[in-house]
Amino acid sequence: MLLGILSSYADPRKKINTLTQKGVLKHIKQGVYLLTEDAQLRPYSKEILANLLYGPSYISLETALSFYGFIPERPTTTTSVCLGRGKSFSTIVGDFEYYHLKDSLYHHGVRLRETFPNTFFQMASPEKVLLDFLYFREKKGEFKNPIEYFNYIVESYRLDLKSIKATISKINLQKLGTLYTSSVYINWFTSELSKSLRA
Repeated sequence: MLLGILSSYADPRKKINTLTQKGVLKHIKQGVYLLTEDAQLRPYSKEILANLLYGPSYISLETALSFYGFIPERPTTTTSVCLGRGKSFSTIVGDFEYYHLKDSLYHHGVRLRETFPNTFFQMASPEKVLLDFLYFREKKGEFKNPIEYFNYIVESYRLDLKSIKATISKINLQKLGTLYTSSVYINWFTSELSKSLRA
């Protein structure tokens, strides 16, 4: 995009380097730049930046849980799920982590979210972020029954059940849950949560 904007210059890449040295641009990673605060017409979106830094990817896990109000914490690292290898980036505007999810699970339940007018980023749906979270963070331990596991997850991660129940769809949760059949713990959690949801 920058090369197109600066195409009238004899050496657009040299101009990019000059703008970076003058503090007009911030170099985030190879091929990715941000305007500095003084030059921005509006604040940048970390979610959009996360989609651009490494992809295909979508916002999920702790960042999405916080976005939907499912956990009280505001994570400092922007977390995403990706199709490629898991990666992490430490940049001048923050840390970004990416977790690999297999193709059969990746494409379901991803939505476009508008952050500015006509400007969107990809994020897990409310139902998918719960399933992604359990898939990557579930405890590998011994639990006697679904209720015990459900209570463990809710209490350990301080999930806001009131917010979750007001936001997610029972039908969507059950439909997505059938894709994660390899995990008995995910099945336990979705089963217990579904009991308290409207159709």
